[in-house]
Amino acid sequence: MPEVVPTYESEICPAALRGFCVGSIQLFLTFGSLIAGIVNEGLSKLTTDAGWMVATGVQMVPALIILSGLYFTPNSPRWLISKNRRSDALKALKVFRPKRAAEEGLCEAEIVALENSDNRSDKAPWKALFNASNRRRTSIALVIMSLQQLTGVTFSSSYGPTFYKQVGLGDKAFAYAAINNGVSVVTAIIGMYMFDVFGRRDLTFHGCYLQAVFLCLIGGLGAKPNRSTSDTNGMVASFILYAAILHATLGPAAYITAAEVGTATLREKTMALSTAWNVVVGFVVVYTTPYLLSTPGANLGAKLGYVWGACASVGAIWTWFFMPELKGRSLEEVDELFDSGLPAWKFKQYQCTGLDREVLASFQAKAGDEEDNKYGGRVVELGTV
Repeated sequence: MPEVVPTYESEICPAALRGFCVGSIQLFLTFGSLIAGIVNEGLSKLTTDAGWMVATGVQMVPALIILSGLYFTPNSPRWLISKNRRSDALKALKVFRPKRAAEEGLCEAEIVALENSDNRSDKAPWKALFNASNRRRTSIALVIMSLQQLTGVTFSSSYGPTFYKQVGLGDKAFAYAAINNGVSVVTAIIGMYMFDVFGRRDLTFHGCYLQAVFLCLIGGLGAKPNRSTSDTNGMVASFILYAAILHATLGPAAYITAAEVGTATLREKTMALSTAWNVVVGFVVVYTTPYLLSTPGANLGAKLGYVWGACASVGAIWTWFFMPELKGRSLEEVDELFDSGLPAWKFKQYQCTGLDREVLASFQAKAGDEEDNKYGGRVVELGTV
């Protein structure tokens, strides 16, 4: 699921909505954590088998919803083009685009552009992920997926109550954890909007260094031998703000970037590999966190914030030098950007000249009145082609 859904969304969405749609996965993951916490707390007092049975049954609900909706979900137009199913691709594209775009022939324009891109090429083998032309894309997907875990997302979502208990807030552990998840749900929604307004690169950069600030505040306040009530409150506030920033920036940015950075012949494999790597790194984080947090082990307690804060600082540096800005670019333009060989910080200013832009320009030229020209301009802005 985490690799299939973002890939599918990246292929069907207009470029200007790709961050919003793909970034929604972080919202649902965070919302799931909130619901799981509430369910677990409600069932924690039960001493019968009903506790685990109800908790397991609740997890079936979203699976059944997804399963029932698959029948009504069209195939990706890009995938259909790769299978030489032009008419089916056009039909599917008209489902995903505004009615007026279909009436004015803009869907046909997009299909023409897709037919003349790498979408018509055969899928490349796994080893091609690391050849000279693709290893840069693959490394970007792997690194940002690693950073998502290494800045402590599991520390926030899985060990929040444990952390609160260790710092002497056991009676409020659930309440604080619920507030933490609730605030993160809100900021995840805000993040979905901001990625298509301010861009992936800027949000991720600012998100990483702000996470580092609050994580180091957690470590600093928690390390005090005689912590005051104000120190404890500051530590709790820092923990909540850190998680809120994570779920609005780096959390969804990892999925968005990994989903859109791959070339057409390797997009699914790029997302699959980076998601698998995310799981591996996440396992390492989940496995080591209890030993770092408590005894037996390093017993770092709140000082664990320094560890995740250092990783967030590294993330900010990496983002500045290596993360490209892909906001508003069609997936075909992404190919042109990487083919240009530009450093990451110059992607935003690059003017693409690919066939998809040329095809759209020809359709705009045929528009007969000013209103149509305005609409065509909006389509360029939305990156429909």
